[in-house]
Amino acid sequence: MSFLDDVKKRIVIADGAMGTYYQSLYPEDDELVERAVITHPDRISDIHKRYIKAGAMLIRTDSFAVSGPFIESVEEKVRIAHEAYRIARDAAGDSCFVAADIGTVFDPAMEGHVFWDIKPVIDAFLDEGADIFDFETQTQTEGLTEIFSYIREKNPAAVILVSFSINKTGMTTGGLSVDNIMRFGATEENIDAYGFNCGVGPSHMASIIEKAHMYSDKPFIAMPNAGYPYTLRGRQIYKGNPVFFSEKMKTIVSLGAGLIGGCCGTTPEFIERLSLAFAGKKPAAKNITQLTGKKTRTFSSFYKKLQSGDKPFIVELDPPFNSDISKVMKSAHTLADADIDMITLSDSPMGRSRMDPMLLGALMQQETGVDVMPHVTCRDRNIIGLRGSLLGSYAAGIKHFLMITGDPVPSADRSQITPVFDYNSIRFMNMAKLMNDEVFSDDRIIYGGALNYHGKNVDAIVRRMNLKIEQGCSFFLTQPVYGDWDIERIALLKERTGAKILCGLMPLVSYKNALFMSTEMPGIRVPQEIVDRYSPDMSREEAEEVAKQVSLDIATKMKDITDGYYFMVPFNRVQLICSIINEIREKSSKF
Repeated sequence: MSFLDDVKKRIVIADGAMGTYYQSLYPEDDELVERAVITHPDRISDIHKRYIKAGAMLIRTDSFAVSGPFIESVEEKVRIAHEAYRIARDAAGDSCFVAADIGTVFDPAMEGHVFWDIKPVIDAFLDEGADIFDFETQTQTEGLTEIFSYIREKNPAAVILVSFSINKTGMTTGGLSVDNIMRFGATEENIDAYGFNCGVGPSHMASIIEKAHMYSDKPFIAMPNAGYPYTLRGRQIYKGNPVFFSEKMKTIVSLGAGLIGGCCGTTPEFIERLSLAFAGKKPAAKNITQLTGKKTRTFSSFYKKLQSGDKPFIVELDPPFNSDISKVMKSAHTLADADIDMITLSDSPMGRSRMDPMLLGALMQQETGVDVMPHVTCRDRNIIGLRGSLLGSYAAGIKHFLMITGDPVPSADRSQITPVFDYNSIRFMNMAKLMNDEVFSDDRIIYGGALNYHGKNVDAIVRRMNLKIEQGCSFFLTQPVYGDWDIERIALLKERTGAKILCGLMPLVSYKNALFMSTEMPGIRVPQEIVDRYSPDMSREEAEEVAKQVSLDIATKMKDITDGYYFMVPFNRVQLICSIINEIREKSSKF
């Protein structure tokens, strides 16, 4: 009988933890557990045999880390895959099934495709005869479809298992909800069984599964931790109880789990209890929920303008360094009177602390009636903080965000200030995309990204833009545009990506300002002919008139390529910005 036939007809018991069990047996060994297949193969074989003796019908290779950053050398990963499978296969003999174990698969930076990183590992397992693949402790779905397809191409009969690590709230660290997981498992055609492992103990896993919708009759996996760890002498220790574990697994099995085992902290004693209680019994019938497409809506007038081809006007303001909001609120009311489409608030640019743009934005939006889009950087918030910020802002009425990685902390402050950067802007957008599917479906949030179009490698810029678009990025805001080169580069990027791009405009309000921007602002090009239109002895009024004419000239040049106008306010000259906007609107009918 094949493994898949077996797991469909009866409850199959898998093994327990390899890593934590190995560490409990050999606390003096500080080496990565996966390397033990090379340095101490007898130890790994012995652990496999202990689980088999306890009643495991499926054992998994000691190869969790071959997919992650813990082992840098591809050659070493491949060697571990070969050795791990040989040891498990020899230990199992004809007594149980063997699965090639592959841990968390995703590239946190989203810069390349993870598929190619583990392709040699997949090949190594296949060369050893692996026909069951267990992708455990996943946090994201990115890249998995391609990996599964590759395995199917190599061995159409291979069995693919995938399980996700969840926390007590039913989320993965990558932002996936339980419902996201259940839908992915049900709809991904190359998955044979799916479910949860790691992250929580049996009580919380039972509670999470009880509330989940089963969208498929595929076998369901449940492999919780023994409990929750505490730290002793630098090691994580799990103090779980096999009897309690087995009792809680009764609830999980009653909900339809057919492939059960244990993750961190579980030992052969835990598996023996499961074997005595469940081995050979038929899985309980699942309550299947019909899978339907989710209805999502977007009420944003800004978003609708972008989609219709109307060109919105966005103006950026800087939150104050202190608690006095009178000046910035006055500017916001002035912009509201000018009927702009959106105010955007920067998030501590240059790594200098300013008032929180989301809290200020909620107050500003309420008072002015103009939509506010705070910038949100990944520099200052971890994954928990970023998600919490989106939830809180949404509750306060903020539905638009500019998601950016963020300027680095100034070098002089790094001894006291620690940047976070759990995510970059692309990973952050992926979180927002998942939240739009799950928690914001009644009225989706709209988010965009910053576009630095000056880089020499156009292909790299295009690739990064496309990655953001794939993660739900609706538009891009650029740095200030001053010359023909900028416009030509933006037009090229627009042609190659199809992106909605709002070009930046920042009036130069004096000769000194123009000279500074042309010589000391990296990534911004101010042609000399623009600087030459100013003189040191100009009055403020004369300089502002030049600034207005220069801005209007640029707006006219970019009219065919820009999807909107993004204004940055120099030295709080809000009235100047309003005047330029009015002029552009008057001219737009003549464009």
